[in-house]
Amino acid sequence: MSHLPSSSVRDHMKWAGLLGCEAVLSSMALMQASSMAAPPKKMMAPLGHVPPQRDGPDRAPQGHMILPSGMSCPPLVRTNFGNLIRKEGEFQAPRLLDEKEMRANEDMQQKKKNRKSVTPCKVREQEGRGGKGTGGDENGPSSKVQKNFICDHCYGAFRSGYHLKRHILIHTGVKPYACSMCDMRFFQRYHLARHSLTHTGVKPYACSMCDMRFFQRYHLARHSLTHTGVKPYACTMCDMRFIQRYQLERHSLTHTGVKPYACTMCDKRFFQRYHLARHSLTHMGVKPYACTMCDMKFFQRYHLARHSLTHTGVKPYACTMCDKRFFQRYHLARHSLTHMGVKPFACTMCDMRFVQRYHLARHSLTHTGVKPYACTMCDKRFFQRYHLARHSLTHMGVKPFACTMCDMRFVQRYHLARHSLTHTGVKPYACSMCDMRFIQRNHLERHSLTHTGEKPFACDMCDMRFIQRYHLERHKRVHSGEKPYQCERCQQNFSRTDRLLRHRRLCQGRGVAKVENQPCCEPRPYTQEPPPAPQTWSPLHPPPGRLAV
Repeated sequence: MSHLPSSSVRDHMKWAGLLGCEAVLSSMALMQASSMAAPPKKMMAPLGHVPPQRDGPDRAPQGHMILPSGMSCPPLVRTNFGNLIRKEGEFQAPRLLDEKEMRANEDMQQKKKNRKSVTPCKVREQEGRGGKGTGGDENGPSSKVQKNFICDHCYGAFRSGYHLKRHILIHTGVKPYACSMCDMRFFQRYHLARHSLTHTGVKPYACSMCDMRFFQRYHLARHSLTHTGVKPYACTMCDMRFIQRYQLERHSLTHTGVKPYACTMCDKRFFQRYHLARHSLTHMGVKPYACTMCDMKFFQRYHLARHSLTHTGVKPYACTMCDKRFFQRYHLARHSLTHMGVKPFACTMCDMRFVQRYHLARHSLTHTGVKPYACTMCDKRFFQRYHLARHSLTHMGVKPFACTMCDMRFVQRYHLARHSLTHTGVKPYACSMCDMRFIQRNHLERHSLTHTGEKPFACDMCDMRFIQRYHLERHKRVHSGEKPYQCERCQQNFSRTDRLLRHRRLCQGRGVAKVENQPCCEPRPYTQEPPPAPQTWSPLHPPPGRLAV
């Protein structure tokens, strides 16, 4: 071993004592920062890729550092987490330093503690324009943070080893922080602490303008916008603005027409995930919202809240033009059209207009002739479901509407209301051409034909016409010879009810034998002597008392 000069030994001991592992890392990071400042926007090479080396006497081997004394630092090795460590066993520990050098070493360690903000994970990158040094330009150093920790999975760069380790958990799927009250696990301790508030019920963030409290600061900041009225997210295709970015993104789908959420059981697609989840319940038959006052269950919470009003009797929606109130807002909006006289739904086949879409759909069936509601007990079909339900009562014999003044019962409510007028004596339908009044509108319409002389019902076998359909049906029996009305005492048949009633009066006043000998309701027989024929006259032979022309 050759002897070195005393100055070389002292330099060697000085640099060996001052440069520990941390000093090597700091020097390495500073050299990398200065080397990256020369080419301003040079991209970082991925892991495992060794850039080509320039041949020359001033270039040291990769991973080493040239010291002033001519000695080299042990090579640095990159770990799986992107950290740089020194190989063990390849560098001997330095000798003990004298008192002066120990004091200098302590001063260096104190300086490193004071400048902890500029450790290798927070070294500020220098711009170095125009051949300037790494100390910064005349305006001061740049504020951009150096990111030296590279992820081997996605090549993302991070400013510290902690951030890199936390990021790698996303790739591995490991969630090290577990909740002690439930089975939830989290990537970060902060997420666990935030989740724990849901168990304790503590909402640390309070709104200063109302009594609302929130679990997260972000929720409080978002809620504050409702007080200020600020909607920072604006749609670029229309004038709509939104408080949340999510609402803007959801709204943008209405312009593009994209429905990203598809049902796996049918072909329907939806703009929102919530709508898809709600739709899926219809396939499973699950109704999660149950009424506490009856056995009704519902798919949506809104339907349950609306149904609950039927139990409490509360009608929150009041009409501003009359005293009516409604359970649903839709019913109020529909009712308001009756005050304005607006009928927005027009028939495309005629001039009829309707207040409700349902009325238009029901009216359209009269043009197509389709009767979708069929009776299961007979062959009759109906345009409306209500008509079918009303018709079914005739098969069951049920008459649910009873008169409170007599024992009469009726199948329809309308029949009961019409019958009640016979007790009160009110005739609400008045003829505009005479003083006649009627209990039913049908009677008024039939009576009006006597003033106009119109006979809308014509016989298809002769030229006779009638005002009422009943008269036409009665007339047709003359052609067919049908006699549907029979006397109970003598079994004689009649074609008209008025003739049957006249016959019954005769049967009650005479004996059965006399009735059998002489048929009733026949033309009266003439006497033995026929009546004299009427006198005929002419202008030449006038009747007595008249002068000839």
